[in-house]
Amino acid sequence: MKNGGFGKIVIGALIALAASWLGAADHYKVVNGPKNFYFGHISYIETTPEGTDPVVLREGRPGPETAVLNSPVGPGDAVRTSADRRCEIQFDTGTIVRLDFNTEVRVETIMARSLSGLESISNLALDKGRVYVMYKEYNRGEMFQVLTPNSAVKMKHNSVVIVAAAEDGSTDTQVKSGKARVLFGADVELLADKAVAKGERLIVQKDDQFQVAAAIAETDFELWNKDVNAHFEELHEGLSALPKPLQKLPPAVFYFAQTYGNRYGEWIWDDYYGYIWRPFIDTHLYPWGWQPYYYGQWTYAAGQMFWVPQEPWGWVPYHLGIWQWDKKHGWVWMPGSMFASAWATWDFYFGYACWRPWSLYDWMGGFGPYGMGYYGFSYWNGGWNYNWPFMDEGGAPWPEGMPRPTIITKDMLKQPAAAAYPVPPELKGTLKRVTAAVQNGDARLRESAGATPRHLVFVNGSDLKARAVNEKALTWDQVPKAGPPAAKENAAARRPADPRREAVRAFRGNDRPAPAPQRRDASGAGAAPVRTAPPAAPGSAPERLTGPRRSADGPAARFRDWNPDLRVARDLGVRIEYSSRSNEVVCPELGISSKDRDNAPRFVPHLTDHGVRYGTATSVNFGSAGSSSSPASSSPSVGPSAAGETGRSSARSEGRESKGGEGGTVKK
Repeated sequence: MKNGGFGKIVIGALIALAASWLGAADHYKVVNGPKNFYFGHISYIETTPEGTDPVVLREGRPGPETAVLNSPVGPGDAVRTSADRRCEIQFDTGTIVRLDFNTEVRVETIMARSLSGLESISNLALDKGRVYVMYKEYNRGEMFQVLTPNSAVKMKHNSVVIVAAAEDGSTDTQVKSGKARVLFGADVELLADKAVAKGERLIVQKDDQFQVAAAIAETDFELWNKDVNAHFEELHEGLSALPKPLQKLPPAVFYFAQTYGNRYGEWIWDDYYGYIWRPFIDTHLYPWGWQPYYYGQWTYAAGQMFWVPQEPWGWVPYHLGIWQWDKKHGWVWMPGSMFASAWATWDFYFGYACWRPWSLYDWMGGFGPYGMGYYGFSYWNGGWNYNWPFMDEGGAPWPEGMPRPTIITKDMLKQPAAAAYPVPPELKGTLKRVTAAVQNGDARLRESAGATPRHLVFVNGSDLKARAVNEKALTWDQVPKAGPPAAKENAAARRPADPRREAVRAFRGNDRPAPAPQRRDASGAGAAPVRTAPPAAPGSAPERLTGPRRSADGPAARFRDWNPDLRVARDLGVRIEYSSRSNEVVCPELGISSKDRDNAPRFVPHLTDHGVRYGTATSVNFGSAGSSSSPASSSPSVGPSAAGETGRSSARSEGRESKGGEGGTVKK
């Protein structure tokens, strides 16, 4: 393993060992995407002299994508390792999952709301191979499970568990720390529920016979994990106390600030910006200078253009917060609580795709509440220019060769006032201070803003897929400024109405059509993963992608699942599905989903034994709908009648504890 390789997994290590009180902290919110949609990322890839890198398989993409450091992993994505390289996924909820050789793990949901309770469901489907899970409960309402072809392994907070899905169809669960429970069996009404304690091993055969034994120590996979963990202590030395404003940010940002802040940069205070982070730039690695969104690559994930940085520390700064150029400090990062696939602004220029970091000044451009004028491309004196609202009388000197605009079109004035990104709450005060200073003519800020066009990065549309865009990139000074003869007359028509969507279209232009969807039977081994049509734009109706399917004889194909919604759904004769596209649990027959519970301001629909009941978020009924004393008991129900369900609940599976000591057979 190369020197410094372990430094690439610092965030994961820190979050995994975080103090339990942080479990109650608010998580981030996703901008320009589904609500309550969380991500993980590839935080480490084993280095070997020869070998094949892991790959990420994304829904809607025709083929695998080579996994690199900081590749995003979200609901609907699968990670597959080769025969000679392992890797690690770190989820922003605090859990670390390491994949052994020849392993495939599919993320179904991350903190998806339950329909019948208050839990949030996190599902990882282990199709084959072996995983080492360091589970850190995000909050008390999370239910985390690893699903194999014949078992469901639910883990307790602060547990370390090795789960293997063998080629012979068996599941092997070994608990190294904490506790786990395994649900298995062939009969939906007689499922076995077996607790596995520290130092124990539970093997569930394909025919559902089981055996309890002592966990195996010092396997090659466990030794590799111990080797990785052994370096965590040295990375935890010298943790520094942070000011309260940083402590209030999401746990992922907090631990980045606490450890990475001193290892890869420095925290400084600025009267305008507050606490900001400035990275140390190695001139040997970046001899021609450094700026954000330059060293790395683009990928397509969750319906968005997703930036994958080359910097080992890049996951948090590129997705939680914005980058700002300042004349005094250089490039600085302002942490935030809102997650974006890339805090960047897009445009197109005669075949070139271009972008730059989104900054405070972008919320001041346009004609919104902080508006100060139009910015973008315009045609001047036979050439094209990039206009910026702060390059005017009383502002900073115009950059060399950058003339003032002479044409303002009607389309410019019709530009929507709404910004591409909402202002994160913690940056609103900063934005007000900076706006007031710019309006008062602060020379430092206006000159800093005036340098914005110099940060544009240009590539040919066909080069958006480059593994290292810096090798293909041009600067503003390098792109041709002369357009076609008719450029002046067609200036407005040549700029896409939605540059971000145009970037997605250009990036995916060479993709082959996605193959026909293949549904997964979660009760069978070796089924092909779901690969469906490309994700729809945010706000569109979700497509039901994966989850339990009803077979010809009635029961759902997946019933080895700890999600309480499945029990209630069986009582009602309906099905439960997981939509990875929007990170939801859905019931198609009753027309409800997790999104309903998030969006309803007052009355929340939830699943009960008698159908759908509507009540307040704090009066969810877990038992018989008729016996509830909450306000929900007087609300209307939707679904099969109570009479039609009489007697069904007595036969439902409640997760029976298996008996038989060291081994046994589940009754069929």
